[in-house]
Amino acid sequence: MLRVLLWCAAVVQSFRFDARQRCTVQRHAAASGASNAADAATPAATPAAAPHTRRKRYAGRYPRHFGDRYKEHSGDEATVKRVLEKGGTPAGSHVPIMVKECLEHLNASDATVAVDCTLGYGGHSSALIAALPQNARLLCFDRDGIELAKTSKRLAPLASDGNVELEAVHTNYACVGAELARRNVRASCLLADLGCSSMQIDDPERGFTFKRDGPLDMRMGLAEATAAEFLQRASIKEVAAALRDGADFSRRDSREIAVAILKEPIPTTTTLLADRVRAVRLEEDCSDDDAVKRAMQALRIVVNGEFAALEELLVSLPDILAPGGRAVFLTFHSGEDRRVKKAFKKGVASGIYADAARRPVRPSPQERRSNSRSGCCKLRWCVRALDS
Repeated sequence: MLRVLLWCAAVVQSFRFDARQRCTVQRHAAASGASNAADAATPAATPAAAPHTRRKRYAGRYPRHFGDRYKEHSGDEATVKRVLEKGGTPAGSHVPIMVKECLEHLNASDATVAVDCTLGYGGHSSALIAALPQNARLLCFDRDGIELAKTSKRLAPLASDGNVELEAVHTNYACVGAELARRNVRASCLLADLGCSSMQIDDPERGFTFKRDGPLDMRMGLAEATAAEFLQRASIKEVAAALRDGADFSRRDSREIAVAILKEPIPTTTTLLADRVRAVRLEEDCSDDDAVKRAMQALRIVVNGEFAALEELLVSLPDILAPGGRAVFLTFHSGEDRRVKKAFKKGVASGIYADAARRPVRPSPQERRSNSRSGCCKLRWCVRALDS
């Protein structure tokens, strides 16, 4: 009985071997025929394909590091939708805030010349292009040359389809007045979305976030000194003043944080700076992460000269706007909002502005849920007088 079973197994194995041999011969014959046909049709051999390189592996279901989120960077629709539904911002992009409210107060449908002072990812500019009439002109400014080049290239087809003349200018919004005067034009509507963009915040290499280690850079443009270079030459008094103005720390807390930051060695990375701030016992009831966030915000403001640039823009705004022109400012910090509110109030009192927002417009509860970064945003608007 055992011999019969062994004989049957041998026969089955022989049949399997013969079948594999026949399949192999057939595949080789087919490949040889296809190769001969290709050689006959094309005398020159095709170059070999580039070797496939595997993407970087990461732990877990979804990548956590900015550089690993290749699907978000490439704009994969399903991935982007998933991130947005969770209230997040896809890596390498920016979700514009209060787009509908901005367009309502800008009255863009009647504008001939529109200005976006902070182009960024182009969310507001895309909406402006769709709202502007044909043959209108849109001037976009941004100090970040890296994002300016990418965004202007992406918006060019939209502007062409809408018959809108698009011009991207690489400069700080403090220079908007001079740039418009050089072109001999005045703006029908102007939008200034202050602060920094999500692309800058999320990228650890830009140094705006403490959630991932990176160089202490914080520059929006490349012409300024980095935050690390500022700390190398700054005094305790200068750093404390920056913390009071840019983060609303008390005088005592500002000095304590400044002393901790400027201990040797001076921080050159975001995590080292965060550790220095966390080590300080503050007077006010404030979490460690919130204190770090505010301290980094204050350094960012002073490194990029944001308050000085904003004041310059507000001073030149009456000359930038055409009679009846409208301006909208989105602020994310009490120092920004205070300066905008004061300038608008003074302009209304002197007759330069026909009207201005008495109270800021805030994002809707739905927008705050869908975009967590919109929570602290305030919108203020003004209208240029017709005869001043």
